[in-house]
Amino acid sequence: MKTFISVLVMFSSFLSLNAQDKDELTTIHAKLAQAMREDNADSIATAYFHISEYYAYRQADSARYYCQLGLKYAQRDKEEPYIPLLVNLVNTYVMDGNVDESIRKYLFAYREAMRLHAKTEYQATILTSLGVSYRRKEVPDSALYYYNEALHLLENSHDYDNLTHLLTSIAVLYANTSRLNEGESYIRRAIEASKQCDDIDMVFYAGSTAGAILGLQGKYDEAARMLHPVIDKARNQQKPVFVLKGLVYLINIFSRMDSRDSVNYYMQEAERIKATLPETATEVLGYEETRYQVLSKMGDYHESLAVQRKLLAMRDVNSQTPVDRLYRDMARNYEGLKDYVHAARYYEKAYLAADSLYDERISAELSEWSVKYETQEKELEIARLTQTQLSQEAEIWQWIVIASVVVFILLLWVVYYFFRRKRVKKEAELKLIQRYIDGMEQERMRLAKDLHDGVCNDLLGIGMQTQCLFSSQKEDKERLIAMIEQVREEVRSISHELMPPKFQYVTLSEAVEHYVMRMATPSSMQLSFEQQCADVVQWKQVPEQVAYEVYRIVQELLSNIVKHSDATAVVVSLILEKKRLVLRIMNNGTIALPAHAEQGGIGLSTVRERVKTVGGVLKIEDGNNQQVFVLEVPLSVV
Repeated sequence: MKTFISVLVMFSSFLSLNAQDKDELTTIHAKLAQAMREDNADSIATAYFHISEYYAYRQADSARYYCQLGLKYAQRDKEEPYIPLLVNLVNTYVMDGNVDESIRKYLFAYREAMRLHAKTEYQATILTSLGVSYRRKEVPDSALYYYNEALHLLENSHDYDNLTHLLTSIAVLYANTSRLNEGESYIRRAIEASKQCDDIDMVFYAGSTAGAILGLQGKYDEAARMLHPVIDKARNQQKPVFVLKGLVYLINIFSRMDSRDSVNYYMQEAERIKATLPETATEVLGYEETRYQVLSKMGDYHESLAVQRKLLAMRDVNSQTPVDRLYRDMARNYEGLKDYVHAARYYEKAYLAADSLYDERISAELSEWSVKYETQEKELEIARLTQTQLSQEAEIWQWIVIASVVVFILLLWVVYYFFRRKRVKKEAELKLIQRYIDGMEQERMRLAKDLHDGVCNDLLGIGMQTQCLFSSQKEDKERLIAMIEQVREEVRSISHELMPPKFQYVTLSEAVEHYVMRMATPSSMQLSFEQQCADVVQWKQVPEQVAYEVYRIVQELLSNIVKHSDATAVVVSLILEKKRLVLRIMNNGTIALPAHAEQGGIGLSTVRERVKTVGGVLKIEDGNNQQVFVLEVPLSVV
């Protein structure tokens, strides 16, 4: 029965391969048949290993089947082919996206490798793969540990296959923590190592990862040049995992370039490849993450949410997207649908899932680990010197490294303690400022309501009463009614100015322009508004809290200028850049407003407190008979 199953598997596999692949597989099976005739257990196990190696990254089920057959013949007291078979078996679970099972089996394989004192290359392969699995499990500190262990094994070797794998995996870890410059440094080293690499799978891995990291940095042309050859090679060798991975990176690149036709084309091709892979495979989940991001960007919020729910339901099987980011992206889709109840709920879930202190600790560990790696590279340069120089200088460098690490740890602790105290103090200060501003805004709203609902209505009643009382004195009555109506309109205008604008309906530029256009100014003053960016979509991406505070700052500054500066020309400018919002208010009047925080009245103090709540910087420039207020606010995403 087993022979019959084996024949069926081989026959179905043959149908999907090209002529060159058939020849390669035929040669391997011929060696298996010969080993079977000779009844040589080692040769049989070795032949099954080569067959499993062939199906790696092609067909996970076939690779697992042949690994299990090989392990039945492999001797447990010899590292070959026992350890390579164990590693290939675990890789099949990685291909299926079963991260928990892959970690358990990699740990078992590592214990077996240590028991048999296996070759350094086998130990390094297992350690690097363990690091990758823990990274996918979102446990970066464990990933760092195993990467570091692998690095110690490879620092004096010429094992370029494992070195390419390790350097590429480190680059992915740095890229996932938004440290793209360090990620680029490691992936370029991986590309150099891959030029001397015998394992074509590692060449694919390094090339596709390089394309992804360069794409994230906006180096789209260079990224595409790296990705297209990788995808073509993967197609020729019938390795759908690498084809899909490369297509995902291309989709991300063209999405950032807003090339919708290219995005649709590569997504259709990715859908065909996805159908040939397990639903829980890591590469499939990576494509699904990219798909929901593209759908959301195109405005297909319902379809994007459907993909996100699917990924959320599969987290117990395989975790590709960090859960806090998934919740945040779901909240943005609900916000796009104007379902603010669900949006608020998922924003809260994202906040609870995020652990900023943990991220800071991991970032610190990454920095420390990067320093250690750079130090090890310097030690490798020393190793190329003569043996006599090496024995003398190595000891010196050892003490230098130890002293550097000790000093670095001490400095890191001091810096951490200093910035932590500073951050706690700043957070407390910002909370006090926010409570003060919130109280002031509530009082504004109360005054606006009282003015609108009380004084305005009273004035309207007085006007109606006046019409009845002065029926015989027409001119006096009309003059008095006009005066009352003017007062009522001024009160209504004040109440509207006190009420905050609804930024979910208008953009900051629209609100400021409307305020400037209707602001009451002296007849001698010319007030104008300018904006650099006219794209409504970009203005809508300015956070509501930032827009609100900037709007209030404009009100306060213009009010002070109108009251105190005697200016004849006032220009309000809004400039929206990729990561920065700039407000400029120029007036040519008498310099009546102080340039320092400790000077001035309540209005300017309130302005500076509002500036702090949005993390901005306010500068006041005097000269050439004019005063310019410049507010710069950093934007995280625009």
